[in-house]
Amino acid sequence: MQEQASSIDVNPTLQGEKPGTYMRYKIEAIPAPPRRKEPHPFYPRVGKVGLASLLLREVFEYGFNLRRKEYRAALMTRPCIYGVFGSRFGGFHPIREKCTGCMRCVQEYPAFCTVDRNPEFYKFADSYWIPEDPATASGSPIATVSYEAETGKIPIKGMGYKGAFAGPGWDSMWTDMSEIVRPTRDGVYGREYISTIVDVGRKQSFLDFFNQKPSHSTSTVEIALPIIFDYLPPNLGSQSILQSIAGAAAKTGTLFIATPNQLQQLPSPQQQRSIPLIEPASINQNVGSIFTAQAIELTKYEPGAIDRIRATNPKAPVSVRVPLSNYSGEEALDLVQAGVDILHLYADYHGRGWDKENPRFVGDLIRSVHQKLVKESLRDDVTIIVSGGITLAEHIPKSIICGADLVAIDTTVLVALQAQFLGECKSPETGRIAPEKFDTKWGEQRLVNLLVSWHDQLIEILSAMGMRDVRRLRGDVGRVMFNKDLEKEAFADITHGT
Repeated sequence: MQEQASSIDVNPTLQGEKPGTYMRYKIEAIPAPPRRKEPHPFYPRVGKVGLASLLLREVFEYGFNLRRKEYRAALMTRPCIYGVFGSRFGGFHPIREKCTGCMRCVQEYPAFCTVDRNPEFYKFADSYWIPEDPATASGSPIATVSYEAETGKIPIKGMGYKGAFAGPGWDSMWTDMSEIVRPTRDGVYGREYISTIVDVGRKQSFLDFFNQKPSHSTSTVEIALPIIFDYLPPNLGSQSILQSIAGAAAKTGTLFIATPNQLQQLPSPQQQRSIPLIEPASINQNVGSIFTAQAIELTKYEPGAIDRIRATNPKAPVSVRVPLSNYSGEEALDLVQAGVDILHLYADYHGRGWDKENPRFVGDLIRSVHQKLVKESLRDDVTIIVSGGITLAEHIPKSIICGADLVAIDTTVLVALQAQFLGECKSPETGRIAPEKFDTKWGEQRLVNLLVSWHDQLIEILSAMGMRDVRRLRGDVGRVMFNKDLEKEAFADITHGT
C-alpha cells in the first residue's frame, strides 16, 4: 500500500472514508507481470578469465566457511545482487532476464563486467523510446516504464553510468534538489504531508463583493495528482486499452480524455472520470455527454462554441486543444481573454512543436506560453494541461517547472500495456499499433502501478526541494538548471579568462 500525498475527499470509494474528511492519498500497487515474454532489456557479459580469478581469490578468503551453504551460494552469485549470476554455472552463464541495469557489477568490477542494451528489446517501440547511446544500459525508458507498470515501485539504477552528462529535450534540464539549504520533507515515508492535488478549471482572480460586473463562474475539478490520460485515436487504441484507462482513472481519482463514440463503448460507471472530447460542429449531437461531464474539451476553438456548451452545463470548465508552435503564446492569450477555462497544449508524441521548420522542444514552448500569460497578468486565470513527449516520471515536475499545471500522458500508456508499435508513432494521424485484445483488469492494474510509481517519484522530488504542494512548483525555474544556460556561462567565463 502506498501512502503519500494528502488530499481532501479526492475519491471516497478509494479511501473508504466519509466525504469531506482529511485523509492521506493512497493507491494500492499489485504486481502485474508482463502478459507476454518480451526480449530482456539488458545484455550483461562477464569476462571468464577475470571472473575465474575473482572466484579463486574468494575461495581462499572464505576458506573453511565454504562448508556452509550460504557461503557457497554467495560465492556462486558474485558479482550480482539480483541473481543474474545465480545459475548453476554462476557468472559463466548469466541469467539475462534478471538484469535490472543497475550497473553495480560494472562499477565494482570494471575490468571484466559490461552491461549493454539488447537491441531486440526495442523493436516493439519507435525511435523516441530508444536512447541515443545504445551501449549504455542505465536509464532505458522502455525498461523503466515496464518495471514501473509491473511493480509500482521506484526504479533505482544508474550506478556506473558512463553516458553523456546532458542530452536533448528533458535531459537538458536538471532539477535542483539541495537537501543542505532546504529541509527535507521526507514525505515519501509518510512523516510529512506533501500535496499533489491540482485544480482543473478557471480560478477567480479576485472577489467582487459589489457584483459590479456579472461574470460566469465555472467550478474547478480537483484531482489527486497532476497526471491525466490523454485521448488516443482508434489507430492507437482498442477496446481493451480504453477500458484499462477508464478503470485506472477511476481507481486513482484522475481523469481521462475520450470522444463520445469511445465513451459509448464503456459502461456508465467507467464514464464518470471522463472528459468528453468534442468537435465544435457536433456540440448539439452530444448534449448528453456534455450534460453529465465534469469538464469538456473542444478539439479546437470556434466563436460561440463555449457559450453553447455552457448553456447545457454551466458549471463544467471548458478546455480547448492548442497545438504547440512558435505562435502558441499569442493564441493562448486570445483564448484566455475569450473565456476558455483550460488550455490543453499538445506537442507531437516525440516532444516537438508542430512548426514545419525547426520545431522547438515542448519544454521551451511551454515556457513561452507561460511567460506570455504571466506578462499579461492572466496566468492564474487558466489551467494549462501539457501533453506530447512526456514518457518518464521525471518529465512531470520538469513540465510543471516550465509552466504547466498538469500533464496528459499518451504513448506511455501503450508502452506500459506492451502494445506493438508499427513504424514511427510521431503523431495521432500517422501512428499505428498492432490490434490485439488482453485482460482489461491486467491492463488497469498496470496503469495503476505506473501512476503509483510516478506519484512516489513526484513526492521524492518535492521532498528534496523542500516543497509541500506541487502547485507551488509551477513556473519556478529557479528549481531547475538548463544545460544551455550553463554552457553559455561557461563559455563566457572562458572568453573572459576567468
